[in-house]
Amino acid sequence: MVDSTNLWDVVVRTLVTSGSATVLAAVVAIVLATVFANSEWKGKPLLRGVTQALYGLPPVVVGVIVYIALSRDGVFGSLNWLFTIQGMIIAQTILIFPLIFGVSWTALERVSSDKRDVLRVMNATPKQRVLLEIYCARRGIINAVLLGFGRAVAEVGAVLMVGGNIAGKTRVLTTSVVLETSIGRLDVALQIGLILLIISLITAFGLQLLQYIRFFENQSLGVENVRLERFEKFKISWENLSVEKNGISIVKSCTFDVSGNEIVALMGESGSGKTTLLRAMCGLEGNSNCYVNRLAFVPQNPVLVMDTVAMELGLAPRLHHHLPDAGKFFASICNFEEKGNQRTDSLSGGEIQRIAFLRALSMDRELLILDEATSELDGASVEQIEQEILSFKERGGAVVFATHNPFQAQRLADRVLFIHDGAFIPEEHKIAKQLLEGKRIG
Repeated sequence: MVDSTNLWDVVVRTLVTSGSATVLAAVVAIVLATVFANSEWKGKPLLRGVTQALYGLPPVVVGVIVYIALSRDGVFGSLNWLFTIQGMIIAQTILIFPLIFGVSWTALERVSSDKRDVLRVMNATPKQRVLLEIYCARRGIINAVLLGFGRAVAEVGAVLMVGGNIAGKTRVLTTSVVLETSIGRLDVALQIGLILLIISLITAFGLQLLQYIRFFENQSLGVENVRLERFEKFKISWENLSVEKNGISIVKSCTFDVSGNEIVALMGESGSGKTTLLRAMCGLEGNSNCYVNRLAFVPQNPVLVMDTVAMELGLAPRLHHHLPDAGKFFASICNFEEKGNQRTDSLSGGEIQRIAFLRALSMDRELLILDEATSELDGASVEQIEQEILSFKERGGAVVFATHNPFQAQRLADRVLFIHDGAFIPEEHKIAKQLLEGKRIG
């Protein structure tokens, strides 16, 4: 029986057992979930189905398996862990692992491929990428851990079989409730159950609070003034860029180069291969690119990785400590000085596009690759971005940008490349002339 003299001992044992099992299961589950979320292989759907089926793994089945394994003649009988806290922890860990693993896996896969592309082009280290992906998926992961702990702390069957409900040794709150109920002390059983409920609520609220902690938060936009050095002369060349998907050739052996102090426009109809070509230049299609340390990329549909404007503009210096934390300087370019604490999920499409452009500038790379970086912007914002592109060129940088707007190409570009059906076409080509005349604006 449980009385006031040993109740505290039972509570502590419950927390140690269920807490240890949750930590062990969570560490292994989150690591594996991160690996599987970033890999593609044929057996992946099957493993997902098996994992989801194990969400309802019967505790008594786990109890029997662990009991056999830890018994004197079992595989791990030499450990002498049967009817011990260690054995109970093993049983609970096995029981809750599929739940934490499956829910964490789903949360990490919901971190969009676009966000992963941002981190790749920003040349984040593998460790930084993993931490940021876990950060982006933290709400789902925390919910997974909470589900696991809830099942562990409320579990009876497996711990009763493996632990034996020995007073002063393996008795926990759930087995105490069973014991008190079996001898008719229902009032005591209800009191113990209330304690168990309070522990679960406190743990739930504590874990929920972690969702709102921004481990990467910038308290300010950083410094206002920064000196941007001029780039040394350079030339970057791509040879025979080709991209094939599902047996269809999207980009066909495109070769070209760009030099410092040069702006190149890329024009083509919708579906001509512009976006795929730019992504191939950044190393996002096919093999990794040798110029990833020299370029910054703004995709056609940009995504923001962090929670606030200040955090987004401070991402580059957090990934690369040699860069100045000049968020206020870059924010001033597009009038974001007063929006540092604004959540990125509340920004409009045009604001997201401008923040993504500023994030690319903050990388201080010598080559900017822009995929229709002004498509969502009003006239005044387009003028701001175009002025920054020209200023970047004056610093000795190079810009390659895709556009449907022939007037923008004429305003900015030193030369224009035309692409049709995945291959470059000459300026004299009929389609190239139509693009320049604005007859094929998409």
